[in-house]
Amino acid sequence: MEADFKIRGAVFGSLYPKKIHIHVGYGIGMIDGGGLLMVDVEKVPLNCRMPNTLVWIIGTGKGHGYDHISIEKMTNAEALENNI
Repeated sequence: MEADFKIRGAVFGSLYPKKIHIHVGYGIGMIDGGGLLMVDVEKVPLNCRMPNTLVWIIGTGKGHGYDHISIEKMTNAEALENNI
């Protein structure tokens, strides 16, 4: 399945129960500072839940906005290219 979009993010953390904030889209065009995306903790793999972990937010399917996303940890080489 081909991704509709793939954008970099960094896990920020959260004080909300069962939610995680991810800093999305930093350094990209008009959203240079990025924004915070709140996702359900079930969508975030266990190895990606530590703050400052660099991740990919991958849009799959034909939903609106972030309805159908998956989150994957960046490899070391990708993290070096896409640092915060």
